[in-house]
Amino acid sequence: MTEQHADVIVIGSGIGGLTVASLMAQLAHKRVLVLERHFKLGGFTHSFSRPGNRSWDVGLHYVGEVENGSMARDIFDLITQQQVQWQKMDSPFEKFVYPDMTLEVPDEEEAYQAALMEMFPHEVDAIRTFFADVRTARKWLQVYTLIQLMPKRVGPLLRVVFRGKEKLALSLTGTYLKRRFRDPRLRAILASQWGNYGLPPSKSAFLIHAAIVGHYLNGGYYPVGGASTIANSIASVIEKYGGRCLVNHTVTDILLKDGKAIGVKALAGSGTRAEEVVYYAPVIVSAAGAYTTLCKLLPPCVAGLLAKEVERLSQDSFSAVTVYLALKDSPKTVGLTAANHWLFSSMDHDDMYRRAEQILDGRPAYCFLSFPSLRNPQATSHTAEIIAPLPYHVVAQWRERPWKRRGEDYEALKRRVAETLLSFVEAYFPGFKSLVDAWEVSTPLTIETFTGHRFGAMYGLPATPERYCLSGLRVQTPVPNVYLTGADVISPGIVGAMMGGVTTAAHLMGINGFYRIMTAAKHLK
Repeated sequence: MTEQHADVIVIGSGIGGLTVASLMAQLAHKRVLVLERHFKLGGFTHSFSRPGNRSWDVGLHYVGEVENGSMARDIFDLITQQQVQWQKMDSPFEKFVYPDMTLEVPDEEEAYQAALMEMFPHEVDAIRTFFADVRTARKWLQVYTLIQLMPKRVGPLLRVVFRGKEKLALSLTGTYLKRRFRDPRLRAILASQWGNYGLPPSKSAFLIHAAIVGHYLNGGYYPVGGASTIANSIASVIEKYGGRCLVNHTVTDILLKDGKAIGVKALAGSGTRAEEVVYYAPVIVSAAGAYTTLCKLLPPCVAGLLAKEVERLSQDSFSAVTVYLALKDSPKTVGLTAANHWLFSSMDHDDMYRRAEQILDGRPAYCFLSFPSLRNPQATSHTAEIIAPLPYHVVAQWRERPWKRRGEDYEALKRRVAETLLSFVEAYFPGFKSLVDAWEVSTPLTIETFTGHRFGAMYGLPATPERYCLSGLRVQTPVPNVYLTGADVISPGIVGAMMGGVTTAAHLMGINGFYRIMTAAKHLK
């Protein structure tokens, strides 16, 4: 059994884990080892390709707030050492399409408000208040981030000081919208982006909805060359500073001695050829998710009550099916644009969430339609992606079968889902199906296989009010030397997970860690 040493071990190469690794390598001068179970780095920031110069992103479809001078852009530039370019999407960058109405979302807040007010002139004052409440709830998320960096005893005091903002932030999104607006059509429009965090209005904390709305008020951006440029750029930085990023390394255990973590055990390789290896380090950072870390990688009961609470929360995790399409021609030939197209079968988002598995009966509730080739100036062929919610239990019966060998019944299910979603899009955009040259389908099992996330969770722990009340869910776990990072630290999404990485790195660097990171980012400019 191979044994090796590092200063910091990072489990998982999603954007959260890679952010920690890059910052600790650059600023803390640590030898960082990143261990990734997939055969590609990047988690939800990786891409895959097929013959004909066709490529798709598995998780990143657009990113907000990466204009020059923004905090997110400064961090991206620091962790990649400015190797990633960002292409802004044309306005409108989103289209919310309902059976009897469509809203095209412009890339400027005042224009967005004006469009809403034109559609709903009887709700003008409420619309203005909504955008003010979005800003207030986002400020509380900043407070929540600050709590992660403070000693544990300080957190409750900060929550008391900001309890006014907290009450709004931890409202249910659906409750807030019903209280604020009279028109159900407007409530539907304003809830349209819930697929970006995976919970319908009746379940999500308003703070996460506000975070998403605010994140895209100035439009969307796309990394030139695709999402994999992010992961590849960060990996090159880690290696430049003496670190390593290893794929096909599935961490199976976090090793403890005298109650403290001292390393990890992993399987290197795949199938029967996998070899057991052990890596030692005084710092173990897990980007594998709170559930995997506390309930699977650590011995039973070590994480105590927190592990039980995390396990219970994870039962409501969101997953989805994605159809990756190779197209014969540009989507523009049938009236589509580079904008995201959210296609809804009704105005009741909670009902559509409950009806997700009716996709198997040919009745999809909604889908998200995205065109990476229209956003990437380097693309030489056209591609598209259709994403729709799909409960894990629909595919759970094939869980024990290996990837690509799950059987004809599983393949038949994927074909049925793909054909249903293509027909759904065709109803809105006639001629779309004729553009399709080839397709592939991923299900919640695909996500579970390559990320290890329980139930194929796309966004980590559900962003419910209860989640943000878990005082023990912090960067520092109950186990000494074990730290969390990524989406479960702050919020889901690419930037949310990245800021989780910043928070973890800042915690590890000490009391002035965040200042050091931001100073380095500004100095890079």
